[in-house]
Amino acid sequence: METTYLLLSVAVATLGFLLWYGLSSSLRLPKSFQIQFDINQAYAGRIMRRRIVGFVIYGLIPWLLIFKLNVLGNVSPEDLKVSFEWNNRVTRWVLIFLPLLILFNIRGAGSRYNLTEYPEIRVTIWTRSLVFWNAVSWFLYLVALEYTYRGLLLQSSLMVTGSDWMAIVISVGIYSMIHYFKNNQLSVFAVPFSAILCYATLDCDGSLIPAIVVHFVGGQITEWLAISKHPEIKFER
Repeated sequence: METTYLLLSVAVATLGFLLWYGLSSSLRLPKSFQIQFDINQAYAGRIMRRRIVGFVIYGLIPWLLIFKLNVLGNVSPEDLKVSFEWNNRVTRWVLIFLPLLILFNIRGAGSRYNLTEYPEIRVTIWTRSLVFWNAVSWFLYLVALEYTYRGLLLQSSLMVTGSDWMAIVISVGIYSMIHYFKNNQLSVFAVPFSAILCYATLDCDGSLIPAIVVHFVGGQITEWLAISKHPEIKFER
């Protein structure tokens, strides 16, 4: 089962990414188009649909293959070493991460890099509805992403290699490669970011909560600060 588990995880993490990228036409638009405001109102919808597609590929499809089609045999989530449980170690990691996230994001909120990349949806007025659905789509996408890369891929690599560090290297390597289409700064940052989240996940006995909290809260703070700093963008009052 361990080898099949690893092959399935690698297939979802690599071929799944290629499928997601191929279906995400908005990613292939010129960057100059993506950073113009209100040039196409449908663009916001395309970005959120892209995240839902990611949720299906990285979360729903693996879940169906494993627990409905039984491609790994009759297994439970405990057998896969992937959980969403809260324990004392999760609390410790979350308490460590959150202050660092806030400080890191405040420090870089007004940088040229941050304002060029964020918010991902480039509209002038952020309505309450847009803020809500943007957060929901991000949450679904990131939960599924963590499920594949810090869950299935990391744990299956650990089962086969028997080494925490080898499992981390495999997970970090594949996760970093799927960021090749991002700018250089973000692609490089994906390496230590992923390594820390992998280590936290293993330390928390496979719980994905620290990784999900860090990824989601960090992303939301980044977007909200970028909106507040942009001279062209503002929240609806």
